[in-house]
Amino acid sequence: MATVTLKLTVGSVTVEVTGEQEFAEKKFQELVTQYLSPAKPRAVSEGKATPLPIESGGKKLAPGEFLKKVGAKNGPDRAMALGYYLEHVEQMPSFTTGDLNDKAREAKSPFGNVSDVVYKLASRGLMMSAGDREGARAYSLTASGEEYVRPAHVRC
Repeated sequence: MATVTLKLTVGSVTVEVTGEQEFAEKKFQELVTQYLSPAKPRAVSEGKATPLPIESGGKKLAPGEFLKKVGAKNGPDRAMALGYYLEHVEQMPSFTTGDLNDKAREAKSPFGNVSDVVYKLASRGLMMSAGDREGARAYSLTASGEEYVRPAHVRC
């Protein structure tokens, strides 16, 4: 069989596979699905998924607890998780960078520059402008943004 090389670069991520055509196509598809899917990959077991409630025992989760449950480690992940928290737990239709900063401080996980993080997330299509609120630009998560935070095993 002939050896083929399949290569795809999207932004800073490159997927490249070399081998026999059947193997290369199968492995290439696996890698593209794993590293270039719109939602961040999560380890989800086969069969029944463990739900991630936004309430525990009738009480809503604190922002810090929610960040731990979703596994948010870096600034963009924390901003997405806290935006989701504000929209779904606090029932806010939109939020400002000040709201995100307040929740991050409450979670004891402050941002260095939340405006920069939100700008980058908006440019990636995960957040969008939702007008102005109290003189500040308001944002909300897009459908892709919600899927980024809420994989199939999160229950809201």
